[in-house]
Amino acid sequence: MKTTISALAGACLLLAACGGTAAEQQAAPAAADATPAVPEAVNGWREYPLRDGVLALQPGKWRTDVIDIPVAAGADLEYKLTMKKGQGVVYNITYGALEHPGMMVVEFHGHTEKVDGVGDLMFYSKTGGAPESGVFNAPWDGIHGWYLKNESPADVVVRLEVAGFYELASPKPQ
Repeated sequence: MKTTISALAGACLLLAACGGTAAEQQAAPAAADATPAVPEAVNGWREYPLRDGVLALQPGKWRTDVIDIPVAAGADLEYKLTMKKGQGVVYNITYGALEHPGMMVVEFHGHTEKVDGVGDLMFYSKTGGAPESGVFNAPWDGIHGWYLKNESPADVVVRLEVAGFYELASPKPQ
């Protein structure tokens, strides 16, 4: 059964609620993960207080896009989103009529703008052309996107479905 963005969209806010980098999340007090005491039921309901990390309102406007990205045989390109730290997206990426997943190099990564010739870079995943769905929370302000290299003998249309809080950036030929 094909998973669609609409089925994953609610997870975007949950992901964004986690917030911060992995180091920041590991540094958070363990109490945030602790299960609260079980409150007494009133009218058949036990009401729990809202815990940190359950809800995070997002800056910016919610949007959804379905983008078909042609990648010629032997060619490579990047498809990018501009996001602020803490903004979240839900995505689904598929690779059309790709003969074998190993023939598409896929690197999901992000980077900051360089300051004095130095920037920050993080690889979120490096995979072949197997379909992938996920939720992503930007660890910093910057460009976040997919490097695609088609090593197959045929042109491929990559379909990217994305929903959340971001701006589209133009694909940049390599």
